[in-house]
Amino acid sequence: MEPNNDRGDGSTDTMASLEQRAVEARQAGDFDRAARLFALAATSADQLQRQLHLQIRQACCLLAIERYSEAAALATVVAQQARAESYLPELADALAVVVDHYTRDDRLAEAAHILSEAAYILDRLPNDAGNYQVMHNMAVTYAQCGFVEAALELYDRALRLAEHDEDRQFAYASICAAYHYAAQRDPNPDERNRLLHDGLYAATAALDPEGGGEVLAMCPALAHRSMMLAEIGHYHAALDDARNARHLAIEHGMREEQVIAMTGEAMALWGSSQNTDVLDLIRNTLALATEISYTNYLAPLLRVEVEVLWKMERFDDARTALERNLSDANRRLHDERTARWEHVRLGVEHLRVEALSESDPLTGLPNRRHLAHLLPEVLEEHAPVCVGVIDLDGFKRVNDEFGYLEGDSVLQEVAGVLERVCRRGDSVIRLGGDEFLMVLRETSPGDARSVFERVRQLIATRTWHGIPGSVVITASVGVAVGSGAAESSRVLADAAAALQQAKKSGRDRVTFR
Repeated sequence: MEPNNDRGDGSTDTMASLEQRAVEARQAGDFDRAARLFALAATSADQLQRQLHLQIRQACCLLAIERYSEAAALATVVAQQARAESYLPELADALAVVVDHYTRDDRLAEAAHILSEAAYILDRLPNDAGNYQVMHNMAVTYAQCGFVEAALELYDRALRLAEHDEDRQFAYASICAAYHYAAQRDPNPDERNRLLHDGLYAATAALDPEGGGEVLAMCPALAHRSMMLAEIGHYHAALDDARNARHLAIEHGMREEQVIAMTGEAMALWGSSQNTDVLDLIRNTLALATEISYTNYLAPLLRVEVEVLWKMERFDDARTALERNLSDANRRLHDERTARWEHVRLGVEHLRVEALSESDPLTGLPNRRHLAHLLPEVLEEHAPVCVGVIDLDGFKRVNDEFGYLEGDSVLQEVAGVLERVCRRGDSVIRLGGDEFLMVLRETSPGDARSVFERVRQLIATRTWHGIPGSVVITASVGVAVGSGAAESSRVLADAAAALQQAKKSGRDRVTFR
C-alpha cells in the first residue's frame, strides 16, 4: 500500500520525518517502502538540491529490489537537473546509478563515457563528511564495473570521511565485496590469500554490533564472508554465515546476495562432508544466478561442481562442467577491464581540458572563466561600465514540462537574442543554468536601461521554438555600474543583489543598484 504523509492523527509528516521513516524502512530491509517514503519526502522538500538528494536515495532503494530501469530513469532526470544547477554531489550520485544500469545491460562503452564525467566531478569534491555518501556510492560503481583498485582507493577515502558507525558499517561491507572480487581474479596464490584475509577483516568489521545492524550492509557482509571462509577451509563458520545470509536475502528480496550465500553454503557443505547431495544446491544456485545474470562470484562453485560430478563418476557431465568453468575463466581473463579503465581515465582528462576552456559548450558564449579577466580590463579602460545579470523567469517549467532538450534550445535562442542586442565591443556571458550577463562598456545608466528594457521586451514577447505559444518566459534583470578594475567584485555583487530585488518585486523587470 502506498505510504501517506497523513499520519492518521490529523497531523502531517514533514520532509524530515518522512526521510527518517524512509531510513528506518531501509535499515529494516523494506526497500520498496523506503523508496516510496523517499519519494514522498522529495515532493515535500522546499529546496531543489535536497529534493534531488532524496530522489537519489529513492533510486538506490529501487536498485536493491532489482527495479534497475526505474532507478536509471529517475537518476537520468536527477542528473539533468543537477547538471543544470551545478549540484555536483547529486550529479555524481545520479550518474553512478545510470552507469550501474548500463553496465548490467552490457553497454560498456556508454557506461565508461558517463563514468568519466562522474569521476571528473568526484575529483572536484572536497574531502568533507558531507560527501561521504557520494564517495561510497561511486566506489560501489567502480567495483561493479570491475575497477577494483580504484574502488578500494575511493572506499578508503570514504571511510576516512565517515562520521557515524552506520556509515562505517556500509563502507566495510562494500570493501569486503571488493576484496572478494579481486581475490577471485588474482592468479597469484599468495596475493589471492592476502586479498581474502583483507576481505574477511572488512566483513567482520561490517558485522560489528556497534554498526547498527542495517540489512543492506549485514546481508552482503555475511554472504561474502561465508564464501571467503569456505575458500580458506573454515567450513563450519562459513556454513553459519551462509545460512544466516541466505535467510536475510530471501526475506528481503536480495537475490544477488542470495546467490553468494548459496555458493558459500555449497562450498562449506562439500568441503566439510564431501557429500554429493550438495549437487542439488549447486544446480539451484547456478539456475538463480543465470536468471538474474549475476555470475561475478561463481568460479569456486563451478570448481566444486566438477569435483562432485567426478566423485559421482559422471565423467561426461564433469567434462561439460569443466569446459564451462574454463570458458568462464577465459571470459574473466579477457574482460578488457584495463582498456575500459583507460577509456574512463582519458575521458576525465578530456573534461579537465574542457574545463579550462573559456567558452560555454551549449551556447558558444564566453563563460565565467572568460569574465574573470574580461571585466577588470573593461572596467579599467572603458568606464563607465554597466553590468546586467539576466535570469529567466519560469524557465524551470520548460524543463519540467517539455524536457531538457527543449530547455537547451530556449537557452540557445536567448543567447542569440542577447548577442543581437549587443553593440560592438559589448559582451554577453553565460553564467550557468538560465543566468546570463551583459557587459556594456562606456555606457551611462540611462542608456543601459534602454538596452536592458529592450532585452526584457524581446524575451517576454518571443515565441520559442518547440514550445507552445501559450508558454510565456520573461526575464528579470539586475544592473550595477562601475569603473576601475578594483570594482569588479563589487559590481558583480551589486548586480546580483539588484537581480534578487527585481525578482522579489514581481519579476519581469529591470532593477538598478
